[in-house]
Amino acid sequence: MAEGWQSVGLIVNPSAGKGVELAYGAARDALCRLGASGVLTGPGELGQVAVVGWSGRITVHDVGAVVSRERTQSVARWIAQQRPDALIVVGGDGTLADVAQVFIEQNCLVPLLGIGSGSTNVGRLITCRANEVWKLDPAKLEVWSVDCLTAHVNGELLGRAFNDVVIGTTVVGTMEGKLRDLDAAERSRGRVVGATPRSIATPESMVTRKAKDGATIVAQAESVGTVVAGFAEPPFFGKAVCGGICLAALTGLPAGCLVSNLPLVQVEIDAGTLAQTIPIVSSYVSLDEDITVMVEKVQEGAVLCVDGNPVRELGFSDRVVISVNRDAVRGVRFQKEQRPS
Repeated sequence: MAEGWQSVGLIVNPSAGKGVELAYGAARDALCRLGASGVLTGPGELGQVAVVGWSGRITVHDVGAVVSRERTQSVARWIAQQRPDALIVVGGDGTLADVAQVFIEQNCLVPLLGIGSGSTNVGRLITCRANEVWKLDPAKLEVWSVDCLTAHVNGELLGRAFNDVVIGTTVVGTMEGKLRDLDAAERSRGRVVGATPRSIATPESMVTRKAKDGATIVAQAESVGTVVAGFAEPPFFGKAVCGGICLAALTGLPAGCLVSNLPLVQVEIDAGTLAQTIPIVSSYVSLDEDITVMVEKVQEGAVLCVDGNPVRELGFSDRVVISVNRDAVRGVRFQKEQRPS
């Protein structure tokens, strides 16, 4: 159970897709439902605004009120050093991944309670969505150890993902209140621009699985339209149409990598277009701590995205390695019999 949380941290991303008022309301409701008496938070929109009028003890760490990834991580670093009972993060999958990365670097075991106010909210650190905070009950929650994916480019660790690592040209985001396919390279520069997903393939593209027993080519050339690595969650078990990931879920392997000839991460495609498209051909391999996937020689301008965050625009000579990091951070989830359907 997750009872007895008196001192909690709070980080809010008001720029997440569902809107600022929903985010602030969810933050206040969560503090009340968890019975917290003290909160550690960031200035202005990073959390302080959300607790105006709250009756508990409020401590604010001043890093400047402008919301940015760097300031969010700075607040997370300070909260990790204070060692509260838990940290509430209100935002999307990318915000949770940014905070979790700080906690891993700080070797901090404070559990993360994620409240999804982003565009998708499907990562493993999301405890509930912002419109479901009323379901939070400390007696029905549990702390658990969460695996993540790591993404390296040319040997440099660029991010940890708790939902997926994608190499493509677009990300899913919110523009004018609607889910849209956004240009990933422009998004990495802070601009929100709509775009049509396209292949990352070149004639020399190569995806290779590496394990103790050697290396195996997963896909090459035009077959490398997109690369998606993600977790083999239990709901996939029994759904054979999901391909190899259903077998991974059955055996307990934590994750897998899918390479497809067409872009798979998109939300603006319509039924008519999908029905008339060429066959989607994909290759799947499972991932674990000693099994990695290497991606090479993709199109200039393809982007490495970690939990929806564009983290690096890739060049033809870049080499991406994706692997599993077991027990990376502690999260909060509903106990099995209490989990929302």
